[in-house]
Amino acid sequence: MTPRKLLLCLLFGFEICPSKCKDSYVDRVCGEDQKNLWLDIVCVAALISSLFVDGQQLGIQPNNPRTTRVGIVTYNQGAHVIADLNNFTSVDELIDKTFRVLNQVSTSSDSYLHAGLEAANDLLEQQSFNTARGHYQKLVIVYTSEYKGTGSQDPLLLATRMKQTVSIATVAYNREDDLGVLSELTKIATPGYNFTNDEDIVAELRSAMLQVNCYCPNGWFQMRQSYANENSLKYGVCLLPVTLQATWLASKFSCRNHWNNGFLVNEYTQMKHDYVLEVVRNNTAFKQPYMYFIGLSYSNGNSQMEWIQLCLRTGMPGIPDSPLLHQQRLLL
Repeated sequence: MTPRKLLLCLLFGFEICPSKCKDSYVDRVCGEDQKNLWLDIVCVAALISSLFVDGQQLGIQPNNPRTTRVGIVTYNQGAHVIADLNNFTSVDELIDKTFRVLNQVSTSSDSYLHAGLEAANDLLEQQSFNTARGHYQKLVIVYTSEYKGTGSQDPLLLATRMKQTVSIATVAYNREDDLGVLSELTKIATPGYNFTNDEDIVAELRSAMLQVNCYCPNGWFQMRQSYANENSLKYGVCLLPVTLQATWLASKFSCRNHWNNGFLVNEYTQMKHDYVLEVVRNNTAFKQPYMYFIGLSYSNGNSQMEWIQLCLRTGMPGIPDSPLLHQQRLLL
């Protein structure tokens, strides 16, 4: 019986390579190079300068669109934009500004998180969404020692709405014994992005930035450790199930032509197979018995089986910049 279904898989930033590349038979992680971030970040009442490394590109660089922009908002009863997303062009400028901000202590005893979130959201709406950087991922980092606000000042409703398009990381500090504050901030944060200052907070936030930076185009499934847990660790692997009646060879070429660097899905591990199977099971186009093509075929005169294999390369020269290609290249 000829399988009727094809599953496509994308690993961005890779190219087809000969069989000598056996060592790369692993699934792509999201990346560990912080200089490759394409983010717009708003930091709410926080010391953010320590999160960035020497050589990281801040601001808008005409010759290098792979940059991060950073804004700073402080709040008490109201909120104040200390620096918008177009203010900083270097890590040195960011460090200088944040230390000067910390020296300006407010005399107000009231602190409403809603005000800070609202200012951060407005800043992203004005300078990130619906701009040339609209496809860049958005992150709001909130440092706070208390949770205050009810009614119109309750930050939860606003945070819930923001999290549809923005990731929120929260850091609770100097409140180790206040479980109520930590519990409320957990609701504000994107799942998995709620931290306390007794952790290695710089490492935790850098990891969160890398995870926010790693995503797939709309309509694609991004592989993660657990299909059931949407907040489990993500991989730099995008999957697209496609209904197609074809032979294996025709499917391979269809996949390659469907998207840059596309190829039939590999299943190197049990975890990967389980995830792929759940994608198939939850797609109404696939019927039992579940059947789909994978990227495994005979080679060397049918003497052995071999995966369609890819090798890592350092860049994608010659490919013009566009929103969709930026999304591909985020996973380099």
